[in-house]
Amino acid sequence: MFSPETSLRDLAGLAAILIGGLLALIVALRALQSWVRRAQQDQPESGRGDWENALAGYKNLRDQGVLSEEEYRKIRTLVEPHMQKPDSGGTPPPAKPLPRTGNRD
Repeated sequence: MFSPETSLRDLAGLAAILIGGLLALIVALRALQSWVRRAQQDQPESGRGDWENALAGYKNLRDQGVLSEEEYRKIRTLVEPHMQKPDSGGTPPPAKPLPRTGNRD
């Protein structure tokens, strides 16, 4: 049978194992976070050319029959917004005036 002392020792052992496991998990997550940050810093910002190259690759897959036309169109609709030139000022350029027609007296 289990005595109260044995149960307390077992619980203390389990608690130590759980705490050790949690600490190991925290250390592993911190290391992974650091590795991801370094990897992101090493990679240059994605430019328009990267998106164009990716779209060209998907077009080749479509041409080879790996992707259907519908799949390619879905991918294209996701990629094309990234190919737009970024706005420098955050506001759209002013609209051009409409040409005047007729006489205004």
